[in-house]
Amino acid sequence: MKKKFLVILVFCFLFTGLTLSQDGPPGHTKDKKRPTAEEMVKREMKMLKQELDMTETQETFVRKILEDSYKKMEENFKNGNKDRDEIAKIMKEKDDNLKNVLTDEQWIKYQELKERNKDKFKQGDDRPSGPPDRH
Repeated sequence: MKKKFLVILVFCFLFTGLTLSQDGPPGHTKDKKRPTAEEMVKREMKMLKQELDMTETQETFVRKILEDSYKKMEENFKNGNKDRDEIAKIMKEKDDNLKNVLTDEQWIKYQELKERNKDKFKQGDDRPSGPPDRH
């Protein structure tokens, strides 16, 4: 009786382990949806408004730049093109256009935000960070 129970228990552990290993690391799913261009623009605009104190005119131009950039990237992904060089080119074009709209002070702050978000992304958090948490 004990042998039968032990065999069933071992089988359950093996089955559970194999089933869980199919999904990959925690928090990662194969069906994870990529945010749409509109969602990305909305998220980034919210962060930039909070951090850069832009004028209404700047906000209009920045929104257009972000919309164009994220739509280009979205089209690349939809077409199966995940070429890092192409994405980097789009991001550089976005930054070049933003630099023409932002003041020098805003540009420096934007670069700091980018660096902070790059570090968060490397740590597995793909959401852009807004202002640092203030306790």
